[in-house]
Amino acid sequence: MSNYRSSRKKNKRVGSLSTLADVLPGLCQDLDLDKKVNELALMALWPKQVAGIAGQVAADHSKAVRLKKQGHQTTLLVRVSNAAMASELSFQVPAIKEALNKFSPQTGLTVDQIQLTVGSI
Repeated sequence: MSNYRSSRKKNKRVGSLSTLADVLPGLCQDLDLDKKVNELALMALWPKQVAGIAGQVAADHSKAVRLKKQGHQTTLLVRVSNAAMASELSFQVPAIKEALNKFSPQTGLTVDQIQLTVGSI
């Protein structure tokens, strides 16, 4: 036990410690966490916006899964429970995209395309 204590004393940190409040903003920026939060906020809008445009059934059978950026284009990838619902939603994509883009000032993101894929939700 005495060896453990003496080794701890030898490994003392030299220098000053920064507070979490000083380090956190830089860390968030380095990890692009602010962008991830904005992406999650945009995707969280999906169910309510879809329900208002295409109905609650469409909202219950679809889910925004991620944003894909290629150059200046942003595509929202949406999983839909079946092909019939994907077909139904495809007609509503322009209106849904417009509704989501109304939140661009809050999220800092604009959706250029919505891509529907069939899969489990």
